[in-house]
Amino acid sequence: MVHVLFVDDEPALLDLFKQEMSQNNSALNFNFHLAANAQECIKQLQDFGSSPVLLVISKVTAPDMDELALLKVVQKKFPRVKIYICTEMSAPYSRKGNEDQGSLRFIAKPVNFKTLYGAISEDFLNPL
Repeated sequence: MVHVLFVDDEPALLDLFKQEMSQNNSALNFNFHLAANAQECIKQLQDFGSSPVLLVISKVTAPDMDELALLKVVQKKFPRVKIYICTEMSAPYSRKGNEDQGSLRFIAKPVNFKTLYGAISEDFLNPL
C-alpha cells in the first residue's frame, strides 16, 4: 500500500483531489491523505510513524513554507519519504534545483490524474 499525502494551499485543488480520490480509491492500491499547508503535512507524517512508503505532493509555494523548505524538512525528519513537486510551468524554481534536492518527479498543473497514478505505480508499485 502506497500512502499519498497531497499538500496544497488552494482549497479548490484539494477539493478536486478529494473528489478524484473518492471516485477511484477502490480501484487503486493507494491510501490518500490531504493537507492544506506544510505544517499539516509535517504533523500527518509524524502521525504515520514508520508506515510503509509515503509520498508527499506539494505545490511550489504555500503561505507557511515554500516547497523547497518543506522538501528539506521532510528529507531531514522523514528520509524514507519521496516527493513529487506539483507546479505550474512558470514556477520560479528550476527543475534542476529541485531534482538535486531529492524530488522524484514534477507533476504539471493542472494535475492530470491518469499521469499521476501512472507515475506512482511506476515508481512505487513496479520499480525497476
